[in-house]
Order: sequence, then C-alpha cells, then structure tokens
Amino acid sequence: MTEAAWQHRFPGTGSKIVTARRSGQPALVVALAEKASLRLHKKFRNLQQRGKTPQVMITAVSRELSGFLWAAMNLVA
Repeated sequence: MTEAAWQHRFPGTGSKIVTARRSGQPALVVALAEKASLRLHKKFRNLQQRGKTPQVMITAVSRELSGFLWAAMNLVA
C-alpha cells in the first residue's frame, strides 16, 4: 500500500496504458479511480506545502488509498 502511494507524487495523466487497463471495467469503478487519483495527488501536494516529511506524506496518502480501495470493493460487491 505504501509503495503504491508513492505514485501519487505526480498527477495522473491518463496514459494509454492506464486507459487500456480501465477499458471494460464498470463505469463507477473507473470514476472512483479517477477521483482517487486526483484526491490523493492533492493530499500529497497539500502536505508537502505544509512542510511535512516524506514519510508522513506517504503514510497519509496510503491511509487515504486504503479507503478508496475499500469503497471500490463495496461498489463491485
């Protein structure tokens, strides 16, 4: 989870690879993934601007990411 959180240092650009992975997925899950990507990047930047250490920033983003994963699992179930 923590390793995945490092990816949100940069804004998600919607690359061809990500678009291909998302094709065929339920629309609600894709919308949630896009919302999560934007929110997690915003959280990282806000914490960075406040002068938090990288470890604190990544831990906070990781916790937020687990919430989005939980929400995605509940949408599909």
